[in-house]
Amino acid sequence: MSEAHLGTPLVLGTPVAEFEPRPPRRVGGYRPDTAVDGWSGGTFAVRAASVRGYQHRHDGTPRQDDFAVSWHEGTGAVVAAVADGVSSVELAHLGATLACRSATDQLLRVLDAGEEPDWPEVMRCAGWALVEFAAAQAGDDDPSARAERLLSTTLLVALVRPRADGSAHAEVCRVGDSTGWVFDAGTWTRLTQESPGIAEVATVALPHLPRDLRAESVDLPAGSVLLLGTDGVGAALGDGAGLVGATFAEALGTPPPSLEFARLLDFSRETFDDDRTLLGVWSGVGR
Repeated sequence: MSEAHLGTPLVLGTPVAEFEPRPPRRVGGYRPDTAVDGWSGGTFAVRAASVRGYQHRHDGTPRQDDFAVSWHEGTGAVVAAVADGVSSVELAHLGATLACRSATDQLLRVLDAGEEPDWPEVMRCAGWALVEFAAAQAGDDDPSARAERLLSTTLLVALVRPRADGSAHAEVCRVGDSTGWVFDAGTWTRLTQESPGIAEVATVALPHLPRDLRAESVDLPAGSVLLLGTDGVGAALGDGAGLVGATFAEALGTPPPSLEFARLLDFSRETFDDDRTLLGVWSGVGR
């Protein structure tokens, strides 16, 4: 990263107004403005970042998005999750963290046992983690109602398994409006498309579960990337045809350095001021 990039946001079109971010209010413990991760395992490369949106930086609100990602050495699989805490609840940021870590931990246990994931059960485990945490918080209401009142969050979870030829197969399951994409050879394919029975999935938030909950299966050609993003990314990226899509396409053909990935996500563009979390899994890069 050049010195000119340090501390300078990537501007796409008309930028947001420049200001120094306010420290996040201390609600439920320390919460960094930005989280970044990146590594390679087996035939996969992973990059992930979560950044506080410009509105929350201005207001002093904690970042309400989060992610979790792990490599399962026994199978060579990647398990990943992104979450977007519901903005109107007090501990949205903690709900996002609990949901991501509970879901990925459950998937790792399933892989350790040599079993196939029961996706409703994975999501139930994540929802139950919110209820257990809420039970320890002050309140006269039922723990499930307290979890909804304090910790509601979306959740998007993926299990990505390698194939011998460098390609991969992914299962992606969601509760709420976070989105997945496959980017391959310059083409964006949006997953989690709206269809009959799926609209409810996009409007429900944990700890509630939709009635019709299932995973979407997708094949990942070698060299392609599966991207999981919260609504702050989805609103800006859309179908990939605009300026944000073109900028991401230029940068994400191969795994960029982790800090460059975070800077890409933290672009400045007028009206797009929500928290943003993006997690990418590139297939076949270790061959």
